[in-house]
Amino acid sequence: MFLKNLHQALIEYGVKRVRVSKDAADQARSAATDRESVAETKWDTFGLENSYLAHGQSVRVAECEADLAYFHKLSFAKTQEVVVGSVMQLERDDGWSRIVILSARCGGGEFICDDQYVLLVTPQTPLGQSLLHKEEGDELQMKSRGVDQIVEITRIFLPQD
Repeated sequence: MFLKNLHQALIEYGVKRVRVSKDAADQARSAATDRESVAETKWDTFGLENSYLAHGQSVRVAECEADLAYFHKLSFAKTQEVVVGSVMQLERDDGWSRIVILSARCGGGEFICDDQYVLLVTPQTPLGQSLLHKEEGDELQMKSRGVDQIVEITRIFLPQD
């Protein structure tokens, strides 16, 4: 049941990211085409800068839409060994705890599901690399604000849970 709720929360997170990125792109396009953006001198680059920003925001919309499409198709891993698609609980001695999804996209994203913080980690990151092929009960090192911390994989969630 938790993984079903998690998948729904992940999709809602993706939808929100798409909406926010579209709003930002619309604002940037509006600023780029506004009468106030028309250059008054050859050194006035406000309109040009806004058009660059609008382009960048449009690229961001496409990335967020691709992330959302990935989330819709994501099947959680069915193995106790950590692979892309695994969902696990990480805990530290200092009380820090996160549900972590090892995802091919959207690394660093964080949202809440069932009153728990969920972190998206990609295998390209140091944490993602150190998680790969680990199992429940394994410990690993991670950096938190530049400080090495020991975390334990206290649970790996499987679809039949």
